[in-house]
Amino acid sequence: MRSVSPVITESEVHAEQVIALEQAHIYEPIIVARIMCLDGSIWSATRFRFTEDERAKIAAGADLILSQPHHGSMMPVALQLAMPDQYPG
Repeated sequence: MRSVSPVITESEVHAEQVIALEQAHIYEPIIVARIMCLDGSIWSATRFRFTEDERAKIAAGADLILSQPHHGSMMPVALQLAMPDQYPG
């Protein structure tokens, strides 16, 4: 699984940044889009593309596990599916 751009659509690419780019020996770089919502809240979104092997494991019933490092309180997360260049739905 790898982090891919565009995270949402091509029109939001300007809002993306790469996290852990200089830490590839410890962490995989992740492309993150910072999204300002109409209510003023800010979300970070990342899109991952699965390899064919990973897709086969998911089709066979494998679960997707989301892990987060804790640097204080737990932040809410959302896990969604979307086709390339489409908004999650």
